[in-house]
Amino acid sequence: MRLSQTTRLYVGIWLTVAIFMGVLLGFAEYRRNSLNDPDQAWQRTGVLLPAQTYPAPTAGVEPRPGHRVIMFFARSLTDRYLFHDLADQSDLVRAVDLIVVTPDGSRPVIENGIRRFALDTDGSLARAVGLHRPIDGGPPVGYVLVDSHGYIRFRTLDPGFGHRAWEIKLLLRGIS
Repeated sequence: MRLSQTTRLYVGIWLTVAIFMGVLLGFAEYRRNSLNDPDQAWQRTGVLLPAQTYPAPTAGVEPRPGHRVIMFFARSLTDRYLFHDLADQSDLVRAVDLIVVTPDGSRPVIENGIRRFALDTDGSLARAVGLHRPIDGGPPVGYVLVDSHGYIRFRTLDPGFGHRAWEIKLLLRGIS
């Protein structure tokens, strides 16, 4: 089947416009959130780090031996919830120990199930777990998954982690 000259022209124009608009939309989305990682290759990769490679720090967070841990990093939780849907928080509490880290010591409205709160005023804990500084240069917002052997298996800046518990649960399936 051979396409006519006019059809090929229209398809070419449509593809050019679609690609151009997609690039513009991608750039707008990237610039929209100043809490994103400056290197997009490291943001929400979905790839677990190799086992027994990156030991998690214990100072300041004191994880329970033999338990998986999620460390959530937020700028402030004053008058806010950790998760958009509170059922997500309770699901995660059953699977892991939750540790919430903020630079201002704030706590979420509902604290049920959160094992520990940690203060990170100078960013040393965020650096120790390997979280990058976001585009705006402030404290990171994201999370770190630690396996039951005390090794970091996933870390990412994710300003929308409160809406993506499904993604965290999926990653936890690959961690012992």
